[in-house]
Amino acid sequence: MKPVKLIIPPRWLMTQTNWGDPVMYHYYPGTGIVYRKRLKNTLKLMQSYRFDNLLEIGYGSGIFLPTLSKMARKVTALDIHKETAAVRRTLDWYQVSNVELVSDDIMKMPFQDQTFDGCVIVSTLEDIKDSARAVGEIKRVLKPGAQLFVSFPVENSATSAFFRLVGEDPHEIHPSDHRYILDFLGKNFTIERVLKYPSFLPVDLSLYVSVQCRN
Repeated sequence: MKPVKLIIPPRWLMTQTNWGDPVMYHYYPGTGIVYRKRLKNTLKLMQSYRFDNLLEIGYGSGIFLPTLSKMARKVTALDIHKETAAVRRTLDWYQVSNVELVSDDIMKMPFQDQTFDGCVIVSTLEDIKDSARAVGEIKRVLKPGAQLFVSFPVENSATSAFFRLVGEDPHEIHPSDHRYILDFLGKNFTIERVLKYPSFLPVDLSLYVSVQCRN
């Protein structure tokens, strides 16, 4: 199976879809290393798979969608924002035709039971207060044996200091921390692989974690 390469669209194609969308951090010195690495690690976990119907929850600006479009027959991308026209322009620029954009809520997704054989969630669950409530919806729409790939930041003194430096309250923008997310993933799915960045640090001291789970 030929590996899929990560596509980072040019900055001028990207639209910040809401106040919390960190898309521009992919293009800044320093933060760009971490923000691109989270996508690279997510993609690394996915490389052994190709999907019939792949779901991305919290697609934001759509920065990952040109890459995901090469890994599935169809990609369904869900986010609560309404900036679908801006994201569609990016997809059209890459001549992507197998991605459907859906504006709706993760807590009540408009999909039938057991629809998807794969799901990707990057930098979304930490933004949801009591995000474990979403696990029932995620499980509902996934087929038995489906693969789930979840990536999220680690909360520690270094990451909290960064968010305070850019004027954000880390607990306000990320009400669900990495321990909480890992706990509910472990209780509801089989965790198969974990990638950290940096890889040589323990989870609690790293910056970002990517997890592969099986339903």
